[in-house]
Amino acid sequence: MTQEPFGEPPHEQDAANPYSAPSAIRQGTSVTSALAEDGDDGLQRSVQRDRPRIWPSLLLPLISLATFLLSSLVMMVVAFFVVHGEFSPRMMVSAEAMRTVSSSRVGLLLLVVAPQVALVMPTLIAAWLSPVGFSRRLSLIRGHWPYWAWVAAALTTPLIGWISSIAVGSLMEESESLKMMSDIFRGHGESGFLVPLALLIGATPAFCEEFLFRGYVQTRLNRRIGPALGILLSSALFAIFHMDLIHIIAVFPLGLYLGVIAWRSGSLFPAMLGHFVNNSISVFAVVLGPETQDQDPTPEMALFLLVVIGLGLFGAMLTAVAMWRLPVPQAVTLRAEPAV
Repeated sequence: MTQEPFGEPPHEQDAANPYSAPSAIRQGTSVTSALAEDGDDGLQRSVQRDRPRIWPSLLLPLISLATFLLSSLVMMVVAFFVVHGEFSPRMMVSAEAMRTVSSSRVGLLLLVVAPQVALVMPTLIAAWLSPVGFSRRLSLIRGHWPYWAWVAAALTTPLIGWISSIAVGSLMEESESLKMMSDIFRGHGESGFLVPLALLIGATPAFCEEFLFRGYVQTRLNRRIGPALGILLSSALFAIFHMDLIHIIAVFPLGLYLGVIAWRSGSLFPAMLGHFVNNSISVFAVVLGPETQDQDPTPEMALFLLVVIGLGLFGAMLTAVAMWRLPVPQAVTLRAEPAV
């Protein structure tokens, strides 16, 4: 019986779980039966056929990077025309001209949304053409975690991001590009665009980046080289895509955490939710927080921090329970009990 991608009950989810055992073993044939019919060599061949090739997992991020950069260049030109009414190559190297474009709501939408859509388009096409099926290829399935575990994991995400940012910030000075981004966010937030900005910066990467890195790349790598290396490599690619050195180092632990969530839950949705919560909270923190370290936080910011940290600690405890008590996705096992 065909299962809908969003509704597999926990006891039947392995049939659609992209991290579970190969389909040749899942679909009505036990490991014992496979060994009895073909022996170890037959089972080995069945597993090898089901393991995805590794090169698409590495080629697709390169294609996505190319489409992202090309779209960013095109949208930058369009944004200059929209905001300044003209364009010249000199504007692209002018920090003040870029700040003016990014400070415009229309300019910000052009610079953020279109490149992110271009980033995810190769992933959507590859998943659509996949013989595995679109939902299963991207891990857009129910998985085996209950919804409370999804929410708990998402609430924990800002703590991971903040701890990483504080650790990196104590060792390295914030880059000029990150400072300019903070100033742009603060300007939009103070002009009454805070909530739409938080939703925009939260939702766009939560869909586009998660589809690519945790949905397509990690799902394939986990089945090919195992979850440890798969999560590590996909998280490294995720971090490198942020291009700024400080940002790369700071978001790598976040990528690892989101990768573990996606693997342990058997679904991309908790990682998408966590990514959305982290980015949205970060925007609020930048806008509400002090501009320099010498300034004291406002009462609103102090209350905001207390709420986020409190919810994060509560979520972390529940996430630990989910990690400890809920089942680990089935690994591909090449040897099992002997045939009888």
